[in-house]
Amino acid sequence: MEIKSNTAKAPAVILVVMLLSMMAGAICMNKVAPILINITDDLNITDGTLSGLLISIFTFSGILLSIPMGVLTTKYGFFKTGLFSLIMMVAGSALGAVSTTYAVLFISRFIEGIGMMFIGTIGPAVIARVYAGRNTGSAMGILMCYMAFGQTFALNIAPIVAENSRWQNFWWISTAFALVAMVLWIIVVRGIDGRTADVSAEDTGNDGERVSFGKVVGNKSIMLVCLCFFTFMTAHMGIFNYLPTYFTEVGGITATKAGSLTSISSLIGIPVGILGGVIADKVGSIKKPLALNMTAFAVVIAVIPMFTSRSYLLLTIIYGVVAMAEAGLSFTAVALVSEAKEAAMGSAALNTAMWLGAFLSTIVFGTLLDKFGWNISFFCMIPIVLVGAAAIIVNKDLK
Repeated sequence: MEIKSNTAKAPAVILVVMLLSMMAGAICMNKVAPILINITDDLNITDGTLSGLLISIFTFSGILLSIPMGVLTTKYGFFKTGLFSLIMMVAGSALGAVSTTYAVLFISRFIEGIGMMFIGTIGPAVIARVYAGRNTGSAMGILMCYMAFGQTFALNIAPIVAENSRWQNFWWISTAFALVAMVLWIIVVRGIDGRTADVSAEDTGNDGERVSFGKVVGNKSIMLVCLCFFTFMTAHMGIFNYLPTYFTEVGGITATKAGSLTSISSLIGIPVGILGGVIADKVGSIKKPLALNMTAFAVVIAVIPMFTSRSYLLLTIIYGVVAMAEAGLSFTAVALVSEAKEAAMGSAALNTAMWLGAFLSTIVFGTLLDKFGWNISFFCMIPIVLVGAAAIIVNKDLK
């Protein structure tokens, strides 16, 4: 009982540990891209498909494993499955640090991906329970900055480490980061399942019942939130990944400058994600901010071709303000329409929608680009986003 009480009194501490744990996964996910050339040269990787798989394996893991991980989390609890995910990150990153062949590095990436996908399901579900009824949007907004923090860390530190020593040394850094998160997890998060079990019993009157994936799929409100986030990720990741190319081909600026401009949107996402959650808490509604945000995103997409190279900085700022609050709002929304015992499975369903959208995004946008060019490709994203906005508007259980 004492552990439950301490847990209840320290939601901010749990939030910090969840953020650090998810950030460890984001660092693992994003560490290949900025030093891919160092890795391919060192391991003599000449096939672009093989090198690309070192990055995309995380996306595949998300599509295939999010639902099974939600089932396992529901069965074994947040503490055990979270600890397992951090152990996988530590083990996978350490294996990558000593790898001398592509095969070993690829296996290490797969192991890291399992850890990342588990923690991506667990973190939002835990915060939704700990902050139930009090500042849920603000807490979720902070938590969902994990990807921006992890990207910023990896994109800036990994190239420095690779340039001044060996790329494997950054793998040791990510190993140490995950190890610290694991120790904090053991110290802080132990007892969290007792806390969430109490919440579940209060909300449902049935502490022993286990929720099935079929029940979550049958929950129309959860599925509508998933549809919204899927449409967002399909449009956002397609556009965002091609923005540097667009800036270079259409605006005539250098690739280096184009990359720096695009990264501004990610950095803006940190305060914007937090602010979006705060606004939702103040308004007392997640439905209105989410629907408005999706509609505003459609408008921003429509005006992208109107910007010239001189105003690309303004474009990336506006894009970041509108697009980067979506993740926190969506994970808050799915928590609000899920019963307490559905938390892990609801989060898993949303993660599946997220990674499926991310996977399809560049395929869809790239195909459109080949056939119709830039402007029509942008315009084709608008109805996709508006479908997501409509899914939120018609969601009767979302307040």
